[in-house]
Amino acid sequence: MRGLDAAKVYGYLDLLADQVQTAEHDLKEAQARNERLLAELQRGRAEAQRLRAEIEHHEQAGSRVNEQVVQMFSQAQLVVEEMVQDVSRDARERIGHAREHERKIVAAAMDTAGEEVRTYAQHAQAQMQSIVASFASEVEQLGSTPPSPGSV
Repeated sequence: MRGLDAAKVYGYLDLLADQVQTAEHDLKEAQARNERLLAELQRGRAEAQRLRAEIEHHEQAGSRVNEQVVQMFSQAQLVVEEMVQDVSRDARERIGHAREHERKIVAAAMDTAGEEVRTYAQHAQAQMQSIVASFASEVEQLGSTPPSPGSV
């Protein structure tokens, strides 16, 4: 063998073998790390998918709750409107009864006042008749007595 030093060639081949062995080791570590990262990525994706599904579930539940709240408010409004109508109807009926009662009281008062006025008028008429009769009697007495000499 001319020109090549066998010790240098074998040393170089040993160096290359060490580098290849180091590269294989680094490659295996990188592949293992990649597998761990891929597994972690898969877990992250699964967790993200689960969270998306949970968020969607909560959004749907929130929508259902909102719909239920709107329905409850609508029902409450209908109940309140019905109650207002009932109270208004009751108030109108009570006012009608009160007016009818007022009319009866006024009519009774008018009847009583009318009777009192008639009684007063009859009493006044009787007094007037008594006064007229008394005057008539006085006039008769005056007409039946001779005139006194100094009165003419």
